[in-house]
Amino acid sequence: MTLEATEKTFPQLNEADEELWADYHALLETVVQQSDPGPGEHGWEARERMRVSAWVRHVYQHPLSSAVFAAPVCAARAAAERVEAAELAFRMDVGRGAARPARPSADVRSVAAVAAMRAITAAALAQTPPTPRERVVSDVWAVVRETIAPLAERGVPVFQRARNSW
Repeated sequence: MTLEATEKTFPQLNEADEELWADYHALLETVVQQSDPGPGEHGWEARERMRVSAWVRHVYQHPLSSAVFAAPVCAARAAAERVEAAELAFRMDVGRGAARPARPSADVRSVAAVAAMRAITAAALAQTPPTPRERVVSDVWAVVRETIAPLAERGVPVFQRARNSW
């Protein structure tokens, strides 16, 4: 779906129209999925940076993003955030290739990373003029990486159980 087509799809957004909100978030997820090079193409961290960059860039491109991020959280937006967090947690568990640290889990870190990504982008879109897009990409990635870094770095102590235990 092109930006021109989405402008026709979303004539006006309001809190009551959950279907339009859901369509916005589905389009955003589709665009990010299309930008994903896949698990084998690059290292885990490079792949996540590409996904975060694609997410911010497409939010900045969409003409209704300012309205979407300025509005109160609706059910469709909350559902989209849960899906993004669950997918990130899965990629964190699969991509790091090491045993899971005791706390906090990938699920907790992914929720924090997605919330930070959305909050930073919303704050940037709310400014007049908006923060330059590439600055937002850089800021978002820096915070997301700090949130998920302990799982991405091999030097972090991990708790491994013995092969023959239980």
